[in-house]
Amino acid sequence: MPAYNRERVSEEFRQMADLADAAFRANLRNISADTGAVRAHDELLARSCVYGYLYDRHFLHSPELLSRGQKLGLYARFQSSLPQRLSELCILITAVHWKAEGEWVDHAPIARDLGVDTDALEDLRQGLPAKFRNADEAATYELAQELLNSRNVSDATYARVKAVLGERGILDVVAVLGYYSLIAMSMKAFALRPDHGGSNPFAE
Repeated sequence: MPAYNRERVSEEFRQMADLADAAFRANLRNISADTGAVRAHDELLARSCVYGYLYDRHFLHSPELLSRGQKLGLYARFQSSLPQRLSELCILITAVHWKAEGEWVDHAPIARDLGVDTDALEDLRQGLPAKFRNADEAATYELAQELLNSRNVSDATYARVKAVLGERGILDVVAVLGYYSLIAMSMKAFALRPDHGGSNPFAE
């Protein structure tokens, strides 16, 4: 498991838990007294998993998806073979692909704090070719861009990325892209926008 700042994650959780719990209770009244939803919510709290925009709003309609989704999210962000820096980069690549502003607003500051190439991130945000200086960031970017945009990965790209990340790393890049694509698509389907008071990072 890659190292990450457990104290930071716990603090983020503590700051959001009360609000998220109140939102859950309000939404649950609108759905039904669903014991499965209650159980999934309590499991989410017990795991100290940071809430996304969806868990306390729409995923409660499917407690099974809520329970399984938050486990995959915890793996994708903190427990895969990738350093958290690369996981955050995958999240931002997904955010740009789907123009999911909530993902970008939440994760860009974290990626910068973890040392992801700032200039390359700005090019990424603008939809320009990004030149990452670190070999593992460049490999992650190349794999993700080719997979998302061409819906395929060439043998040459696979070989280059494997030499840097290994086969487990390739699998985990795909896992992070897949999970955060689920989140991005859900944001789009349910027309969710973050209440951050700022401008849309993808506004044209």
